[in-house]
Amino acid sequence: MQAPDTPQGMRLAALITLVVGLAASATTATAADGPSGWLEIENGRGIVQITGKGGLNGRIVSGSLQITDLSPGDEWSPWVSGLPRGKVVSVRGENVTFRVPAGRYQVVARGEGISISARGTGQAILDGEPDAVGATGFYRIGDRPQQALPAGVIRVSFGGKDPKTSGPSGKIKP
Repeated sequence: MQAPDTPQGMRLAALITLVVGLAASATTATAADGPSGWLEIENGRGIVQITGKGGLNGRIVSGSLQITDLSPGDEWSPWVSGLPRGKVVSVRGENVTFRVPAGRYQVVARGEGISISARGTGQAILDGEPDAVGATGFYRIGDRPQQALPAGVIRVSFGGKDPKTSGPSGKIKP
């Protein structure tokens, strides 16, 4: 066994100190922002507007998408259909995939077949548009049961200390 004051022992001690320090900083940052949570939209139809902090992945079968990077000074940019884009992205089409790897963002998705997974903290305004049989898709906040997207406007929050749902409020961007 090597003595702790050898170069290998010192490197190991430095590595352990670094890992413990990073874990402590990550815990402190998470506690300051509140607990992380998630919001999932599955096969949604209508309009979904999410303003959040964290990461987000999604797909729209048919419709339009607008992503605004609310932290343009950071290193993260939205990706749409596999390509990095600028700080504000607007697209219309079919089978559009998108992601925001990290940071603060606002996403407005309109159309059908909207599937989104957002991790972190934030708020969403949901406005389902029923199809011929009344289906609007589904949403889930954290571990709560899955619910149908409402056929009227509601605001929901995810992450933070107390995720909640409220009645009609907020305005969806045009």
